[in-house]
Amino acid sequence: MDLNPTTIAIPLYFFLMGIELLIDRYQNLKLYRLNDSITNINAGASQQVVAVLMHLIPISIYELVYHNFSFRWIETLNMPSWALFWLAFILWDFCYYWAHRMSHEVNLFWSAHVVHHQSEEYNLSVALRQSWFQGIWTSPFYTPMALLGFSTETVIYVSGINLIYQFWIHTEVVNRMGFLEYFMNTPSHHRVHHGRNPKYIDRNHAGVFIVWDRLFGTFQAEEERPTYGITSPVNSWNPVWVNFAHLELIWKQVQETPNFFDKIKLVFYPPGWRPAQQGGQQKVPEVSRDTVKKFDTAVKPKVAWYVVFQYIVLTVGIAFYLFEHAKFEIPLKLGGAGLIVLGVWTMGGFFENKKITYWFEYFRIAFTVGILGFCLKETAFFQNFMIAGTAYLLLSYFWLWKQK
Repeated sequence: MDLNPTTIAIPLYFFLMGIELLIDRYQNLKLYRLNDSITNINAGASQQVVAVLMHLIPISIYELVYHNFSFRWIETLNMPSWALFWLAFILWDFCYYWAHRMSHEVNLFWSAHVVHHQSEEYNLSVALRQSWFQGIWTSPFYTPMALLGFSTETVIYVSGINLIYQFWIHTEVVNRMGFLEYFMNTPSHHRVHHGRNPKYIDRNHAGVFIVWDRLFGTFQAEEERPTYGITSPVNSWNPVWVNFAHLELIWKQVQETPNFFDKIKLVFYPPGWRPAQQGGQQKVPEVSRDTVKKFDTAVKPKVAWYVVFQYIVLTVGIAFYLFEHAKFEIPLKLGGAGLIVLGVWTMGGFFENKKITYWFEYFRIAFTVGILGFCLKETAFFQNFMIAGTAYLLLSYFWLWKQK
């Protein structure tokens, strides 16, 4: 089993979302939309699955520095374990502030982090909306901790706790929190961070301690409730495509930019930068919650229920994959990840009313059952799986046929 605190906390995430949904329903806040919420969760789930395949990149960078260049200063302090934990936790949060801030201020890094900001809603499901590739760009920012001598196990643990803390601040049901607002990151502070109002852009980058923003000039108090999302909405429910949309934009802009050095600047300068002859830095447009029209698509109720059904089945599969992947051989890891990515891709297609999705879904269902059956043929679970898998295939096909 994966002992990463982030994975273990998954049941807690869904429990808290359930509470928020009850409050939302009771107070008629309209915080959730089905297409948006499932896209958020599927983006996060697929990110966790891709991380199983890519986690060696940031970990390898950290361990390379730790084993070859570390000063092992921490070992000379002879600190008790509790003090070492808090020191590591605070230093990690400090590094996180700069990694997060640069993810907003460097266009290439923003191409990954933008996924987390694409939702035009603000609820706990948004916390789960994460990029497949962000760890590639942010991992170097934590190498100072390797130089100081913090072990890989320690940073994995404190980073998990840090990420768990950030989950609950993605909500509108909690208002100001008194004196905690002065030094802790709170829902109010983080709502600002997700706003696309000009005064809220690139503010409040903190993970746990808002003091970093106060110290380094990026703090902004919440005044009016923000308008959420990004300045150029992605307008897609596809959890796979959203990870590549900004990279495509950068590529198009690079092709449109004639000067070589301007091409380099476009990649590493802040998002929205353009050469002077192409208009210079783009201004952030004023927005209002009352006038902004959110991206939405209408689907038939029976289609929505079909997606919910497949979402539940896929979620069970994802949970199994995340908790058991350490036992898998490389081909099974790759195959399982591929099946999950196909699943979240088709859900986005249904929400976007793409006709080809219906035909592709017939293939996906059969392919999924076939591949899993092949993988399990030598196990004690094979017979039970084939019964359940056949029932799942027939029910899915019947549901698809009824939607025509």
